[in-house]
Amino acid sequence: MRRADAARLLGVSPQADPASVRRAFRLWAAVTHPDQGGSPEAFDRLCAARALLLEPVPTDPPIAHEPDGPTPRPRRPWSHVLQRPHPRAALVTALLVLVALGSVPLSAQPWGVALVAVAATAVSVAASKAVLDRPDHGHVIVTRFVSWSAVVTLQLLGAALLGLPLLEALPLLAVPFVAAIALINPGAGLWRVNVR
Repeated sequence: MRRADAARLLGVSPQADPASVRRAFRLWAAVTHPDQGGSPEAFDRLCAARALLLEPVPTDPPIAHEPDGPTPRPRRPWSHVLQRPHPRAALVTALLVLVALGSVPLSAQPWGVALVAVAATAVSVAASKAVLDRPDHGHVIVTRFVSWSAVVTLQLLGAALLGLPLLEALPLLAVPFVAAIALINPGAGLWRVNVR
């Protein structure tokens, strides 16, 4: 059914406002309703006409609304974020790797496990600071996770060679790392994020 036919059926103009359409429908429904002796087909056509005329008339394409908040910058590609580390930063990271691997024999003591865990986290933080240039949170988290995983794998292999049960302490090894990630991630809620 076309809009003009629906308007003719209800006796209103095709551009009638919703109140006029509803008023005309009530008048015609009192006559054509099956309970009032009208035919069901005529009443169905009347209902279809009302529904068609109450639909909004598309005029112009919808206007795109500006987002309510600031739009995020697109993430920089890894090729723009990775950098060759400064020799001093590379030396510090290498020394921290040696400390992390050298602390494995101390993991037989309860405090030694904490030292192993903190050393692995320190390596991940130093590595992310050494190889990243103006990263976003995602770059930092991925870089820290990759470097932490590599160091912890080496620590676990060293502990297995020495016959130390460091694998059982793996959840404890992750605690400082999770804290280091949570401190840089505003979504974790540990830092106040200025939304204004």
